[in-house]
Amino acid sequence: MRSRMRQVSQLSVQLRLAHVLVACAFLCAGVPALGQSITPLPLPPDQPVSRQGVTDEETQAAAGNDVPDTDVTPDAGEPPKKKSFIKRYFVDEEDGKVDFSNFLAKGGFIPLPIIITEPVVDGGFGLAAVFLTVPKDNPNRVRRRIGAAFKTGNGSTGGGYFEAGYAFDGRLNYRVGIGRGNFRLEAFPAFAPNGIKYTNRYKYGILGSALWSIGDQGWSAGPVFDFRKLSSGLEIAGVPEGIARDFNNTLTTGALGFGVHFDGRNNSLTPTNGINTFVEGKFNRGAFGSDRDYEEYDAHFYGFSRFGSSLHGSLKLEFDGIRGDYPSYFAPAITLRGVQAIRYQGQNVVSTEAELAWQLSNRWTLLAFGGVGATDAGSRRIFKDSGLIAAGGAGFRYRLARKLGLDVGIDIAYGPGGRVFYIQFGHAWALRMD
Repeated sequence: MRSRMRQVSQLSVQLRLAHVLVACAFLCAGVPALGQSITPLPLPPDQPVSRQGVTDEETQAAAGNDVPDTDVTPDAGEPPKKKSFIKRYFVDEEDGKVDFSNFLAKGGFIPLPIIITEPVVDGGFGLAAVFLTVPKDNPNRVRRRIGAAFKTGNGSTGGGYFEAGYAFDGRLNYRVGIGRGNFRLEAFPAFAPNGIKYTNRYKYGILGSALWSIGDQGWSAGPVFDFRKLSSGLEIAGVPEGIARDFNNTLTTGALGFGVHFDGRNNSLTPTNGINTFVEGKFNRGAFGSDRDYEEYDAHFYGFSRFGSSLHGSLKLEFDGIRGDYPSYFAPAITLRGVQAIRYQGQNVVSTEAELAWQLSNRWTLLAFGGVGATDAGSRRIFKDSGLIAAGGAGFRYRLARKLGLDVGIDIAYGPGGRVFYIQFGHAWALRMD
């Protein structure tokens, strides 16, 4: 379902944090690249993380169990010295640094802010209520239930609910999100290179997946679904018929599809080694309740590797395509840090980005990144071919949850539209990955 999230790259910023936006982003599994700049929720990783060097106490904390309340083992007859709430949950017992591992692994209710820095919606803020259930016999199979709401600087609003978990002894990984919202966006079709503003009002968006594990090597496959009902309004008149028919009406879409996924990352939040890749196809048809017949195809690859004790790099390759009688605002877009969300859309879109990270210490990392993307307008010629679009920048990370492998930080990227600022929880590609 991460591919749904990444389709916060396809609500046309229409709700790409963390695995709907949290629910909102899920709803908007269609806002091209809004997900890049919505801070994902710091949730425990889905994949096993190396336990080398982790103490029994840390293992218990990561599993959601209580850890001893003492700083040191007291002498016989002396009462134990209790830790303060702050020290117990927000200070790492190994190095004494600020750390949220014990707090996040404890389970229960966690309120978290959503910070939106995407220029296309003039930034914004929201709040998510996260409920985590961590099985004591298998901490990797975390059940997540998330309710969230947000509002942006240009008046966009949204809210929803998202749930992810496991069934059948962990063989089935399910994800489902539902939400609604109003999104004020901007598109750049061929006839209006300076952009046109429009609004998509979602009465509902329901999407999800059910992936069944194939063997024990990281492969999974299964159905995906996506159902939405929205009304769209365009703020100008006299547009070409190919665009006009997409607006000032109500549209219902219904899609079923299938995906094949592979996940060999050492951590699903901030991976440093391994591969994550998937291929998916979704088919909107009248038989599924869709007003239009069209198809969406995605093939994504993300690779991570270490180059020694302090250097590690990553590479992404993404292809997104759409065919048939698709609404123009659902066309995929280039997703690179430094490129405005849904600025460059087309029938076929390719994006690639590389990142090199230098680990200064156990807590701090510096990184540099750069990438290129291109769009092909295809047969309908709604959008122009973009040509080669380049962007890049630099950032830093702080390991906020050592036991869970979660980094947070800031990226500053430069692209065709100038400078863009991002707040990152986990890897910058986390919402696009599976």
